[in-house]
Amino acid sequence: MKEPLVLQTPRLELIPANSDMLNCEIQDTKQLGQLLGAEIPTSWPPEGYGCETLKRLLTKYDVKTGYLNWYIILNQSGIHRQLIGQAGFKGEPTAEGRMEIDYSILEHYQHHGYAMEAVHSLIGWILGDQSVREIIAQTYPESIAAQKLLVKIGFSASGKGAEPGTILFTLPREDYKTELPPISEGDKTMKEDLKANSRKAAESFGEMLAAFGSAVSEIFNDPSLKEKAKEFGRSVSNSAGAVTDRFKDEEVKVKFKEVGDAAQSFGKNVSNIFKDDKKEPKKPDTET
Repeated sequence: MKEPLVLQTPRLELIPANSDMLNCEIQDTKQLGQLLGAEIPTSWPPEGYGCETLKRLLTKYDVKTGYLNWYIILNQSGIHRQLIGQAGFKGEPTAEGRMEIDYSILEHYQHHGYAMEAVHSLIGWILGDQSVREIIAQTYPESIAAQKLLVKIGFSASGKGAEPGTILFTLPREDYKTELPPISEGDKTMKEDLKANSRKAAESFGEMLAAFGSAVSEIFNDPSLKEKAKEFGRSVSNSAGAVTDRFKDEEVKVKFKEVGDAAQSFGKNVSNIFKDDKKEPKKPDTET
Protein backbone atom coordinates (compact mmCIF):
# COMPACT_ATOMS: atom_id res chain seq x y z
CA MET A 1 0.00 0.00 0.00
CA LYS A 2 1.38 3.38 -1.00
CA GLU A 3 2.32 5.67 1.88
CA PRO A 4 0.43 8.99 1.95
CA LEU A 5 2.44 12.00 0.84
CA VAL A 6 3.70 14.07 3.79
CA LEU A 7 6.62 16.51 3.96
CA GLN A 8 8.54 16.95 7.21
CA THR A 9 10.64 19.99 8.13
CA PRO A 10 12.41 20.73 11.44
CA ARG A 11 9.23 22.22 12.94
CA LEU A 12 6.42 21.52 10.49
CA GLU A 13 4.47 18.79 8.79
CA LEU A 14 2.99 19.56 5.37
CA ILE A 15 -0.01 17.54 4.19
CA PRO A 16 -1.44 17.91 0.67
CA ALA A 17 -5.16 18.68 0.68
CA ASN A 18 -7.66 16.39 -1.00
CA SER A 19 -11.34 16.79 -1.80
CA ASP A 20 -12.43 15.11 1.45
CA MET A 21 -10.37 17.56 3.49
CA LEU A 22 -11.68 20.57 1.59
CA ASN A 23 -15.29 19.45 2.00
CA CYS A 24 -14.73 18.97 5.72
CA GLU A 25 -13.16 22.41 5.93
CA ILE A 26 -16.25 23.96 4.33
CA GLN A 27 -18.76 21.99 6.40
CA ASP A 28 -17.12 21.01 9.70
CA THR A 29 -13.59 21.99 10.75
CA LYS A 30 -13.75 19.48 13.61
CA GLN A 31 -13.74 16.67 11.05
CA LEU A 32 -10.85 18.35 9.24
CA GLY A 33 -8.91 18.31 12.51
CA GLN A 34 -9.53 14.58 12.81
CA LEU A 35 -8.29 13.96 9.27
CA LEU A 36 -5.15 16.01 9.88
CA GLY A 37 -4.60 14.82 13.43
CA ALA A 38 -4.25 18.44 14.51
CA GLU A 39 -6.10 21.12 16.41
CA ILE A 40 -7.87 23.73 14.27
CA PRO A 41 -7.56 27.21 15.85
CA THR A 42 -10.72 29.28 16.21
CA SER A 43 -9.04 31.94 14.07
CA TRP A 44 -8.95 29.59 11.05
CA PRO A 45 -8.90 30.25 8.08
CA PRO A 46 -6.02 32.64 7.42
CA GLU A 47 -6.50 35.83 5.44
CA GLY A 48 -7.27 35.34 1.76
CA TYR A 49 -8.23 31.69 2.20
CA GLY A 50 -12.00 31.51 2.63
CA CYS A 51 -14.94 29.47 1.46
CA GLU A 52 -14.86 30.76 -2.12
CA THR A 53 -11.21 29.74 -2.46
CA LEU A 54 -12.04 26.25 -1.18
CA LYS A 55 -14.91 25.84 -3.63
CA ARG A 56 -12.66 26.94 -6.47
CA LEU A 57 -10.00 24.45 -5.41
CA LEU A 58 -12.56 21.63 -5.35
CA THR A 59 -13.13 22.11 -9.08
CA LYS A 60 -9.43 21.44 -9.75
CA TYR A 61 -8.85 18.19 -7.91
CA ASP A 62 -8.16 16.16 -11.01
CA VAL A 63 -4.50 17.27 -10.89
CA LYS A 64 -1.65 15.33 -9.32
CA THR A 65 -1.49 15.08 -5.54
CA GLY A 66 0.50 17.98 -4.11
CA TYR A 67 0.07 20.30 -7.09
CA LEU A 68 -2.52 22.44 -5.31
CA ASN A 69 -2.73 23.51 -1.68
CA TRP A 70 -1.11 21.96 1.41
CA TYR A 71 -1.95 22.26 5.09
CA ILE A 72 0.85 23.56 7.32
CA ILE A 73 0.91 21.92 10.75
CA LEU A 74 3.13 23.01 13.62
CA ASN A 75 4.61 19.75 14.87
CA GLN A 76 7.23 20.57 17.50
CA SER A 77 8.03 18.36 20.46
CA GLY A 78 6.04 19.28 23.53
CA ILE A 79 3.45 21.28 21.55
CA HIS A 80 0.06 19.95 20.53
CA ARG A 81 -0.17 19.71 16.74
CA GLN A 82 -1.71 22.92 15.40
CA LEU A 83 -2.92 23.86 11.92
CA ILE A 84 -1.24 27.23 11.36
CA GLY A 85 -1.56 27.95 7.64
CA GLN A 86 -1.73 26.77 4.07
CA ALA A 87 0.57 26.97 1.07
CA GLY A 88 0.71 25.46 -2.33
CA PHE A 89 0.60 25.72 -6.08
CA LYS A 90 -2.04 26.66 -8.63
CA GLY A 91 -2.04 23.52 -10.70
CA GLU A 92 0.38 21.59 -12.86
CA PRO A 93 3.25 23.27 -14.77
CA THR A 94 2.48 25.44 -17.77
CA ALA A 95 3.87 24.56 -21.19
CA GLU A 96 6.89 26.73 -20.28
CA GLY A 97 7.42 24.79 -17.05
CA ARG A 98 6.16 27.55 -14.74
CA MET A 99 4.40 26.96 -11.44
CA GLU A 100 2.99 29.61 -9.12
CA ILE A 101 3.22 29.31 -5.34
CA ASP A 102 1.45 31.21 -2.59
CA TYR A 103 0.94 30.85 1.15
CA SER A 104 -1.00 32.24 4.10
CA ILE A 105 -0.15 31.90 7.80
CA LEU A 106 -2.48 32.67 10.69
CA GLU A 107 -1.52 36.02 12.21
CA HIS A 108 -0.83 34.46 15.62
CA TYR A 109 1.97 32.34 14.08
CA GLN A 110 3.62 34.95 11.87
CA HIS A 111 7.22 36.22 12.33
CA HIS A 112 8.55 32.82 13.43
CA GLY A 113 9.95 31.68 10.06
CA TYR A 114 7.23 29.06 9.55
CA ALA A 115 6.22 30.44 6.14
CA MET A 116 9.79 30.33 4.85
CA GLU A 117 10.23 26.79 6.17
CA ALA A 118 7.05 25.63 4.44
CA VAL A 119 7.60 27.42 1.12
CA HIS A 120 11.23 26.29 0.89
CA SER A 121 10.21 22.67 1.50
CA LEU A 122 7.40 22.75 -1.06
CA ILE A 123 9.64 24.22 -3.74
CA GLY A 124 12.27 21.57 -3.07
CA TRP A 125 9.62 18.88 -3.43
CA ILE A 126 8.03 20.23 -6.62
CA LEU A 127 11.42 20.58 -8.33
CA GLY A 128 11.54 16.81 -8.24
CA ASP A 129 9.27 17.14 -11.27
CA GLN A 130 11.82 17.72 -14.04
CA SER A 131 9.25 19.52 -16.18
CA VAL A 132 9.20 22.40 -13.67
CA ARG A 133 11.65 25.05 -14.88
CA GLU A 134 10.62 28.08 -12.83
CA ILE A 135 8.59 28.98 -9.73
CA ILE A 136 6.78 32.31 -9.63
CA ALA A 137 5.01 34.26 -6.88
CA GLN A 138 3.01 37.47 -6.83
CA THR A 139 2.88 39.87 -3.90
CA TYR A 140 1.66 43.39 -3.23
CA PRO A 141 4.17 46.24 -2.77
CA GLU A 142 3.16 46.75 0.86
CA SER A 143 3.82 43.08 1.71
CA ILE A 144 7.43 43.69 2.72
CA ALA A 145 7.73 40.55 4.85
CA ALA A 146 6.59 38.35 1.95
CA GLN A 147 9.09 40.00 -0.40
CA LYS A 148 11.94 39.45 2.06
CA LEU A 149 10.95 35.80 2.39
CA LEU A 150 10.97 35.27 -1.36
CA VAL A 151 14.36 36.96 -1.80
CA LYS A 152 15.90 34.83 0.96
CA ILE A 153 14.79 31.68 -0.82
CA GLY A 154 16.29 32.92 -4.10
CA PHE A 155 13.46 34.72 -5.92
CA SER A 156 14.08 37.95 -7.82
CA ALA A 157 11.62 40.73 -8.61
CA SER A 158 10.75 40.54 -12.32
CA GLY A 159 8.27 43.32 -13.04
CA LYS A 160 4.51 43.49 -12.74
CA GLY A 161 2.45 40.48 -11.76
CA ALA A 162 -0.59 39.24 -13.68
CA GLU A 163 -2.85 40.25 -10.79
CA PRO A 164 -3.44 44.03 -10.76
CA GLY A 165 -1.12 45.93 -8.46
CA THR A 166 1.22 43.03 -7.73
CA ILE A 167 4.94 42.47 -8.18
CA LEU A 168 6.11 39.32 -9.94
CA PHE A 169 8.91 37.30 -8.34
CA THR A 170 10.61 34.45 -10.19
CA LEU A 171 12.87 31.59 -9.13
CA PRO A 172 14.57 29.63 -11.94
CA ARG A 173 15.22 26.00 -11.08
CA GLU A 174 19.00 26.54 -10.99
CA ASP A 175 18.70 29.36 -8.42
CA TYR A 176 16.96 27.28 -5.77
CA LYS A 177 19.07 26.85 -2.63
CA THR A 178 18.66 23.39 -1.14
CA GLU A 179 19.71 24.57 2.32
CA LEU A 180 17.04 26.40 4.32
CA PRO A 181 18.08 30.06 4.70
CA PRO A 182 18.79 31.04 8.32
CA ILE A 183 16.30 33.16 10.22
CA SER A 184 17.95 36.54 10.75
CA GLU A 185 18.07 38.37 14.05
CA GLY A 186 15.64 40.88 12.59
CA ASP A 187 13.10 38.11 12.00
CA LYS A 188 13.63 36.74 15.49
CA THR A 189 13.12 40.08 17.19
CA MET A 190 10.32 41.42 15.00
CA LYS A 191 7.59 39.90 17.13
CA GLU A 192 9.24 41.03 20.38
CA ASP A 193 9.51 44.58 19.02
CA LEU A 194 5.85 44.49 18.06
CA LYS A 195 4.94 43.32 21.55
CA ALA A 196 6.97 46.10 23.17
CA ASN A 197 5.43 48.76 20.96
CA SER A 198 1.95 47.41 21.59
CA ARG A 199 2.50 47.37 25.34
CA LYS A 200 3.78 50.95 25.28
CA ALA A 201 0.76 52.07 23.28
CA ALA A 202 -1.58 50.30 25.69
CA GLU A 203 0.05 51.92 28.70
CA SER A 204 -0.35 55.35 27.12
CA PHE A 205 -3.96 54.54 26.33
CA GLY A 206 -4.54 53.50 29.94
CA GLU A 207 -2.98 56.68 31.30
CA MET A 208 -5.11 58.75 28.94
CA LEU A 209 -8.29 57.05 30.11
CA ALA A 210 -7.36 57.51 33.77
CA ALA A 211 -6.72 61.23 33.22
CA PHE A 212 -9.99 61.52 31.35
CA GLY A 213 -11.84 59.92 34.25
CA SER A 214 -10.32 62.39 36.69
CA ALA A 215 -11.23 65.30 34.43
CA VAL A 216 -14.82 64.14 34.23
CA SER A 217 -14.99 63.99 38.02
CA GLU A 218 -13.88 67.63 38.17
CA ILE A 219 -16.31 68.79 35.49
CA PHE A 220 -19.40 67.54 37.31
CA ASN A 221 -19.79 70.21 40.00
CA ASP A 222 -23.44 69.54 40.73
CA PRO A 223 -23.38 67.96 44.23
CA SER A 224 -26.22 65.61 43.29
CA LEU A 225 -24.06 64.13 40.54
CA LYS A 226 -20.75 63.98 42.37
CA GLU A 227 -21.07 60.35 43.42
CA LYS A 228 -22.07 59.35 39.92
CA ALA A 229 -19.12 61.28 38.51
CA LYS A 230 -16.75 59.55 40.92
CA GLU A 231 -18.14 56.19 39.88
CA PHE A 232 -17.63 57.14 36.26
CA GLY A 233 -14.03 58.13 36.97
CA ARG A 234 -13.39 54.87 38.82
CA SER A 235 -14.83 52.81 35.96
CA VAL A 236 -12.58 54.62 33.49
CA SER A 237 -9.52 54.05 35.65
CA ASN A 238 -10.41 50.39 36.16
CA SER A 239 -10.86 49.92 32.42
CA ALA A 240 -7.48 51.55 31.85
CA GLY A 241 -5.87 49.23 34.37
CA ALA A 242 -7.44 46.21 32.71
CA VAL A 243 -6.04 47.26 29.34
CA THR A 244 -2.49 47.80 30.60
CA ASP A 245 -2.47 44.57 32.63
CA ARG A 246 -3.55 42.55 29.63
CA PHE A 247 -0.51 43.65 27.67
CA LYS A 248 2.04 41.75 29.78
CA ASP A 249 2.19 38.10 28.82
CA GLU A 250 -0.07 37.07 25.95
CA GLU A 251 0.41 36.96 22.20
CA VAL A 252 -0.06 40.11 20.13
CA LYS A 253 -3.22 39.12 18.35
CA VAL A 254 -4.93 38.05 21.55
CA LYS A 255 -3.82 41.25 23.23
CA PHE A 256 -5.35 43.45 20.56
CA LYS A 257 -8.59 41.52 20.83
CA GLU A 258 -8.62 42.03 24.57
CA VAL A 259 -8.09 45.76 24.12
CA GLY A 260 -11.24 45.77 22.05
CA ASP A 261 -13.06 43.76 24.71
CA ALA A 262 -11.89 46.16 27.41
CA ALA A 263 -13.03 49.14 25.35
CA GLN A 264 -16.41 47.52 24.81
CA SER A 265 -16.72 46.85 28.54
CA PHE A 266 -15.74 50.46 29.22
CA GLY A 267 -18.48 51.67 26.91
CA LYS A 268 -21.04 49.54 28.72
CA ASN A 269 -19.86 50.92 32.06
CA VAL A 270 -20.34 54.47 30.81
CA SER A 271 -23.78 53.65 29.45
CA ASN A 272 -24.83 52.11 32.76
CA ILE A 273 -23.59 55.11 34.72
CA PHE A 274 -25.62 57.53 32.65
CA LYS A 275 -28.84 55.52 32.52
CA ASP A 276 -30.35 57.83 35.11
CA ASP A 277 -31.54 60.56 32.75
CA LYS A 278 -33.43 62.44 35.45
CA LYS A 279 -30.29 64.30 36.38
CA GLU A 280 -28.19 65.85 33.69
CA PRO A 281 -24.75 67.40 34.05
CA LYS A 282 -24.41 71.14 33.78
CA LYS A 283 -23.69 72.23 30.24
CA PRO A 284 -20.51 74.20 29.72
CA ASP A 285 -20.83 77.91 29.00
CA THR A 286 -19.48 77.57 25.46
CA GLU A 287 -21.22 75.46 22.83
CA THR A 288 -19.36 72.83 20.88
